[in-house]
Amino acid sequence: MRSNHTALFWTWMLLPLVNGAALGQAAGTSRTLAGVVAAAPVITILAAPTGALLRSEGPANASIDLGAVSYFKGTSAVGETSQKNQSAFVVSTRFALRVDCPGNASSQVTLTVSRLDASATHGIAVDGIALGPGAQILAASMPCGSSGDHRLDVEVPVSTPAGPIGSTIAFTATLKP
Repeated sequence: MRSNHTALFWTWMLLPLVNGAALGQAAGTSRTLAGVVAAAPVITILAAPTGALLRSEGPANASIDLGAVSYFKGTSAVGETSQKNQSAFVVSTRFALRVDCPGNASSQVTLTVSRLDASATHGIAVDGIALGPGAQILAASMPCGSSGDHRLDVEVPVSTPAGPIGSTIAFTATLKP
């Protein structure tokens, strides 16, 4: 009995796509299914030649290990720089993003970035854009199939207790109309 309901459901869903005249669409008018068939853009996070160690953790997921950092001793990992002022120090490194668009290779995307955690102990910026929970535009228009080099800055106040810190940031690519 369950398979009959499934078959009826699929027939109902496919019928409007196959028979446009039944819904008032003129015979011979073309219908495109590009929005249904096209896959979403895929973002790959890559190590930059001058950046810190990047660990790939699966499709569209990676972590950057900034190693041990200290206000007084600076950074300990290759590919990092640090700057300090009276109230904080900033650790910086480079990374790259590649955006591929299966089925839309010649399209453009808008690339956004946001911070997924609410940690108030340290600030994060990408290419000078301070991150928060709301999406910020990182690239207003980027060609599919291209990659770009970016800078990550982590600002740690002097008042932060010693120990590990971590944050999660998200990148989103949206096809431009």
